[in-house]
Amino acid sequence: MTLTAPAMRNLREVIHSQAIQPTFQPVVRLEDGVVKAYEALARFDKAHFGSPADAFAAALAAGVGVDLELLALERAFAYLDEMPAGAWLSANLSVEALLDPRVHTTLLEHSSRGIAVELTEHTQVHDYPSLVKVTEELRSAGILIAVDDAGAGFASLSHILQLRPDIIKLDITLTRGVDTDPVRMALARSLVGFAKDIGAMLIAEGIETVAEHEKLQSLGVTLGQGYFMARPGPLPDRADIVAPRTAVSG
Repeated sequence: MTLTAPAMRNLREVIHSQAIQPTFQPVVRLEDGVVKAYEALARFDKAHFGSPADAFAAALAAGVGVDLELLALERAFAYLDEMPAGAWLSANLSVEALLDPRVHTTLLEHSSRGIAVELTEHTQVHDYPSLVKVTEELRSAGILIAVDDAGAGFASLSHILQLRPDIIKLDITLTRGVDTDPVRMALARSLVGFAKDIGAMLIAEGIETVAEHEKLQSLGVTLGQGYFMARPGPLPDRADIVAPRTAVSG
């Protein structure tokens, strides 16, 4: 990606003014809609970037990808005091960001606040020992480790095998149309069993219809997120909801 002068100016302005507005999409228990977590998503002024993907791609091209990820993480953590009781906050980070000492320190500083890290890397990792060391330290401090986009490609499956995550997120490409596609049904059912065997939670992403919701629930998927339940938005007023650790232990 070749970064234009306007894009570079916009990037500098975003980082300098910390112009990221987090929005939050709930993860709910499919049987009753109880909110178990919120995924923090970075949003940018349309005058700066057309989409979050454009912003992070520009930052990566400019050599400040981790800087922008760290800023997004810090902006999300600014809302920890507004999290409903019992729900954990999930933040997206690339492998490169997770291995950065600044990011690592920021996560550990908030480790007692009920947080999870979603690995969003889509490329092959060449230094798994370093990554495993970091994730184990974070997990020991009480931070949940999630692998995003499970089933979408090589990277997510490698992450699962190497990192033994606490959370596996079923990719939207497998969720979409799961109610009518026997192959998607079979894979979702298999991942339900796999997650149970390794003691991980399975979250289906991108649920958009009542039929998908009902089929996933019938296959044994207990947690999900998507437009059918709620679009990303501001956090609700604080409420007493079931703690996520109950689901892990039970």
